[in-house]
Amino acid sequence: MCVELAGKKEEEKPAVRVGVSTVLMNDKGEFLMGKRIGSHGANTWQFPGGHIDHGEAIETCAVREMKEETDLDAEFKGIFAVTNDVFVKENKHYITLFSLCALKDTNAVPVLMEPHKCEGWFWKSWEDVVKIYDAGTSGASPERLFLPIENLIKQTRNIHDLLPRKGEVSELEA
Repeated sequence: MCVELAGKKEEEKPAVRVGVSTVLMNDKGEFLMGKRIGSHGANTWQFPGGHIDHGEAIETCAVREMKEETDLDAEFKGIFAVTNDVFVKENKHYITLFSLCALKDTNAVPVLMEPHKCEGWFWKSWEDVVKIYDAGTSGASPERLFLPIENLIKQTRNIHDLLPRKGEVSELEA
């Protein structure tokens, strides 16, 4: 499906960028999420992540973004999903790579390292994430998910269908 940016000539359209969304799940099956501030997608829930730098490996970006945003040391396990994200109002277009990471220290606690970009870090069940999506897209709540996560839910409402089961993580790393 092609999305046209109304009235824009080809040379005026910005380049498509690549974002890496770093998904971290704790022992309770909850996901680390923060609320964005001060950028496109402000006031939406997101996973840690950001832009891949020129020449940077995907796994390096995932681990770097986790450290920069949460001060957590993570181990890259692999990519489990990709979304095509067009922010029409903001005139931005991203391909988002969803990466699964694991904590190196399971007792570590996330720290808000970039308070100008995020309100704080919280653990949410996938069911809570889907509830935010349903309420936000129906207009029942002003709370929304960051567009890449909304697009991920459109692919599957059960993230666990995309993630390896315990003991199968090596399949992502292959």
